[in-house]
Amino acid sequence: MIIFDGSYMLERKEDPGASPAHACTWHVKIIDFSSGDPMHPHIRPYALLAFRKEGGIFKTSCAESMGKRICMDFDLNVDDVLWVEAFPDLPGALYVAVFTPRYQEADIHYSVTWRPILKNEQAAVEPWC
Repeated sequence: MIIFDGSYMLERKEDPGASPAHACTWHVKIIDFSSGDPMHPHIRPYALLAFRKEGGIFKTSCAESMGKRICMDFDLNVDDVLWVEAFPDLPGALYVAVFTPRYQEADIHYSVTWRPILKNEQAAVEPWC
């Protein structure tokens, strides 16, 4: 079941509402696997697919730029999300975000590294790509 299918835009903080030509925009889909077959549960009950749209002057990923905001907007725990992205400079390939927690005082921050998508992960998200 799709929870969200729309766009997220990264705007400059000092100039909200500036020209979208300078902002990064991603088409984001959030899929709820938990509504599927209870006899075959997924390790991660949610998948997030992020595909960058044309334009934008920043070279960044959606996970690094918008991950915290998206997780807060949909009340998602990062440990429950299979985060999949495609990068414009690597056409045809999908990558999975690996979130590593870093604790700073009372806050938690995540560093993001990337790995190629596994075949079973690819098969799970294929219907929504």
